[in-house]
Amino acid sequence: MQPAAHARDAPFEDTPQGIRVAIRDAMLPRLLPALLLVTVPLAARADPSLPNDERWFSVGPLVSIERIADEPMVGLGLEATFNAVDEIGALGLFGQGQWMTDGYARLAGGVQGTLLFTGVELGVYHQTGTKDFLPTTGLQIAPYFTFVYASVGVRFNIPLSSKGGHGPGEPRRVRHGSEVGLVLTGKFPFKVSNHSTYNSSLRWS
Repeated sequence: MQPAAHARDAPFEDTPQGIRVAIRDAMLPRLLPALLLVTVPLAARADPSLPNDERWFSVGPLVSIERIADEPMVGLGLEATFNAVDEIGALGLFGQGQWMTDGYARLAGGVQGTLLFTGVELGVYHQTGTKDFLPTTGLQIAPYFTFVYASVGVRFNIPLSSKGGHGPGEPRRVRHGSEVGLVLTGKFPFKVSNHSTYNSSLRWS
């Protein structure tokens, strides 16, 4: 039997690491088609007019893929944003929450600015600890392209503290290191009126 065939026929490893690998391998081929199925029909119904000094709230699914060249780690979660939009420019706040397939949660928040189809996020993130890693806080920088109902970007994680875990009496765990990942986001935008009500940007009729 060929090694590749033997690897495919090998039994599933019923361990936490084996479960995470199985989940990751099952999700990766399906994430992008699923996001496209959600956002493409919305874009077809979008109102093409430019906003004029408007306030918009959006929420949607957030998918990230890190260590693409090695053993990919996938993160699934939600992103919410609130922006002041005037024609081709926008400035606002973002918040993100994800569960990573390596077994920890990731939270982030900060400011973002957009000009036409490009933008950048500047914020702070926090990753919870695992049996191998200490909780880690750092800076998040994420340039992106946005298409109203979806965005794609590159996210840079820069820890604010050293690796740790080397001093007397300290656990052997270390902090999460610097990471770079691809981020895909779906967006469901709602216009915020002066009367604190929400109006969808989609033309349903």
